[in-house]
Amino acid sequence: MKNILFLALLTALHTSPAPASAQTVLEGFVFEENNRGYLRQVQITVYALPDMIVRAEIESDEEGHFSTLLPPGEYRLAAKKDVFFDREERFSIDTNKVFLKLEMRRKPGYLFDITIAEARESPDVVVDAVLGATIEIYNRTKNRPELVLKEYPEAFFQYTFEQGNHYTMMIRKPGFLAKRIEVYVNIKGCILCVDGVRTMTPGITENLTASNTMGTLLSNIELERARLDKRIVIQNIYYDFDKWDIRPDAAERLDNVVTLMNDNPGLSVELGSHTDSRGNDDYNMDLSDKRARAAVAYIVSEGIDSVRITAKGYGESQLANRCRNGVECSEAEHQLNRRTELRITGISGDSLEYKRWPSLEQIISEALHTKPSKKITAPKKSVIPNRSSPQKAEVRLPSRQMPEANNSVPLPKLEIPQKEDAEAALEEAALDENLDGVLLAEMPAPTPVRRIATDATPAPQVDTVLVKLTELAGNFNGFAVEIAHSDSLLAADSPVFGLFTEIYWQKEGENNFYYFTGNYSTPVGIRRFYKKTVKPQQPNARMVVFKKGKKSYFE
Repeated sequence: MKNILFLALLTALHTSPAPASAQTVLEGFVFEENNRGYLRQVQITVYALPDMIVRAEIESDEEGHFSTLLPPGEYRLAAKKDVFFDREERFSIDTNKVFLKLEMRRKPGYLFDITIAEARESPDVVVDAVLGATIEIYNRTKNRPELVLKEYPEAFFQYTFEQGNHYTMMIRKPGFLAKRIEVYVNIKGCILCVDGVRTMTPGITENLTASNTMGTLLSNIELERARLDKRIVIQNIYYDFDKWDIRPDAAERLDNVVTLMNDNPGLSVELGSHTDSRGNDDYNMDLSDKRARAAVAYIVSEGIDSVRITAKGYGESQLANRCRNGVECSEAEHQLNRRTELRITGISGDSLEYKRWPSLEQIISEALHTKPSKKITAPKKSVIPNRSSPQKAEVRLPSRQMPEANNSVPLPKLEIPQKEDAEAALEEAALDENLDGVLLAEMPAPTPVRRIATDATPAPQVDTVLVKLTELAGNFNGFAVEIAHSDSLLAADSPVFGLFTEIYWQKEGENNFYYFTGNYSTPVGIRRFYKKTVKPQQPNARMVVFKKGKKSYFE
């Protein structure tokens, strides 16, 4: 009897219809168009039609593969991944397995395929890949971190930089100098600009589309070992003839040292200033020492702890080439000896210090909000005979190193004004980020900075300085500061120009002459020059942007 019941039950099970809960396999893989590789971490959502009820949420694996179980029915699949256009697919499920191939198209931008390696000491030395680095990418345009990989176990990673953004990338590991890279993608006049990678070839190979909107960059990023006595040359620190006060262009270079110190909190350094062999040996030693101390004073004024940096002048005692006293050399050879170097004098021995490193987001935020505002006061310029007629020439501002001289002036003192509040600093940073390469809307001309009528009462006699007075080129593009306005063309020795040595003038109408100082390609540079150099002398001066010789004012 029991056997009969068992057979009857077994027959019923085999002949009954399939339960409504029976499910079928959906499987597939995701790849980039033109078979450029499988895509991992693609977010896939499956909706049941027609009510758009979510039936599955899955993610593609390392090989672009995905799978799930679904009951029979009609479905819509949506695939999403950063820097790719969304992909949708409709399909039906019955009792047979469904296999999908999803091709996704990349948005305009550039894929960096990066290998991190130790910097080569010489071309024939084999170096190892660097594992365990901390990799951070911050979007300066959108003010947000985009990627944080702490103690990343691989030496290879990929990231896509999207159009219209400025990114900062930092790679750090204990025992190495931090590597900071700035990437501009279709912003600030750059289709693609990368600052911080040593060479474009063979370190980077570009594979760009015909329209320059997409491409792949294969990049080897090299980290340099941090070791005692290592020397880092600071390029293009220029001083005025016979002076050591910090010029605006030198301040921008020294700001790179501030960034280096902030990015590497465990380092202590010596800043050394070197001269060429021309001139008196003792004087060159004294001059270089004062220049080194002035540079260090500026760096400390920008927030670096004074215990981490010292100054030393070497004069001509450590020449980089054969150009000793009495040896005839070219100007280029002498230039190699006029240099400013950082020498690592201390490295933190705390093996856990890296765990206390501030994040890249914190470093950038602190620079925007709490960076103190300092200025270096310029010493009085040498008195020279008056000049009564201006020179006219096309505006050109070549950067050049002035030769050493054999006289001296007092060392400038640091003046520390009140620190700007965070809101003002943030506003300025936002303007700096968005203004480069963009002509601001033209504004009404301000009240003249300083208008001088032809019959005005003569100004009190003051010491005059050598002034290069040049007519502004009619097609000039750039940024400057307007300092004066007169009814007739002023002479180069006019006291109106104060201590400025390079003045450009522009005529508007019959009897309107405007005078400008400074020549910068970005608002970042002109703002620094205006705040630290012009405003203390002429509070009513205004910043100006030119496009093909046509000026507009901006704040």
